Amino acid sequence: MEALPSLRMTVNLNAMLNTRLPAERAVAAVLRNDVAHHVVDPDERLSLDPHRGTALDDALSTIAGRERERWVLTLPQPGMLGALRGPVELNRAALEAGEAVVAASAGLALVPYRVGQAVQWRVFDAERPFTPPPPYDAERELSEAVLRAAATLSRLEVGAGRRPKAPTLDLPAAYSPRQQASADRALRLLMACDAALENDGGSISSFEADARSRELRTVRAAASQALCAAATWVGV
Repeated sequence: MEALPSLRMTVNLNAMLNTRLPAERAVAAVLRNDVAHHVVDPDERLSLDPHRGTALDDALSTIAGRERERWVLTLPQPGMLGALRGPVELNRAALEAGEAVVAASAGLALVPYRVGQAVQWRVFDAERPFTPPPPYDAERELSEAVLRAAATLSRLEVGAGRRPKAPTLDLPAAYSPRQQASADRALRLLMACDAALENDGGSISSFEADARSRELRTVRAAASQALCAAATWVGV
């Protein structure tokens, strides 16, 4: 299973910004096992051809050159927009996809759409995003959420659910080993919560089912925030 396209895009754009990672290496890391990635720019925000998709090989340097601060990963869910501050068109698209990459200061965002074994990136206008908390704070919040959930589920005698195989994720060298470990853990917990929420974990009452779901969603939100923090902040 591959890691989220927006995660791969965010960390490689940040590596290009912070360590001058060559564009060709960044493109290969973003593509991984996908057949192709194209960028659709219908409103010419990046001055790309508005009538057809541009191959990522030809578009990535242009994208990277628009931002001077950082690229922010966001994994929005209904009721939790994460880093997104609008406009509405971007928020709706990102919610539908469940992910987006937002430039901190350049006023644009990229939303991925899976098309078979390929990905199409759509360029949107974007307000300056909220910045995720520092990785240390996000890690601590995730650890606290996991401990609380474990205590609650143990008390209710219900299971958290199966643990799916986590996607592979290799952060660029610009990121510290601690960030790699944090991202691996957050991604693993995020996928585990998604899998666990597909069933009731053996709950025998609606109260138990609701409590289990609530705890899992809390852990999922904390894992999402920790993953966004690890991807957004470089070398922390």
